[in-house]
Amino acid sequence: MTVLSALVASVIAGVLIVGGTEKFRSGASFAGTLTGLGITGYPQAFLRIAVPSAELAIAAGLILAPAASWPAAGVAVLGLCFAAAGLLSLRADHPVACSCLGAATNALLGWRQVALLPLWIAAAVLIHQMPVPWPASQGLQVLALVVTASAGLHAVKVIRAWRDDSAHRKAIEEASTLKPDMVQGLHLIGGKQ
Repeated sequence: MTVLSALVASVIAGVLIVGGTEKFRSGASFAGTLTGLGITGYPQAFLRIAVPSAELAIAAGLILAPAASWPAAGVAVLGLCFAAAGLLSLRADHPVACSCLGAATNALLGWRQVALLPLWIAAAVLIHQMPVPWPASQGLQVLALVVTASAGLHAVKVIRAWRDDSAHRKAIEEASTLKPDMVQGLHLIGGKQ
């Protein structure tokens, strides 16, 4: 069972690392999500720093301090916060973009975050009940592996977005190139021969 606990902790740490770094990197996207939820002013400024910081700290704690109870409690609290954001989104006047894993995703906040709450709680209980028995030095190696895997997944997302955008770039390039028959047609429309 400790293998399952280590796997769950590593996967959650990877998700939180991607989410935290993306919220810091694309702060405007996360700010837009908070605005869509009706959170503005000082609370928004606080959450723009607090949420990604908490995600990164909990991710590190899951790997570097697996026997401590605060990382598991942090997973449960984050799950509750994500579900609350989903509920706030459902009450909003318009759909709210989910910047959970960065600006490159085009998902919406809502029932998915609420439905995932039991999984967050179950993961927190598993991690707390069966902590991984590795020392901090081994935890550093695992953390390096998780960060590398997270970066690899992010690279795949970036490559996919680049490919999708290549069609748009090609269309813009074609549209911005004047062709002789287009110029002649424009002259005819303007009344010039």
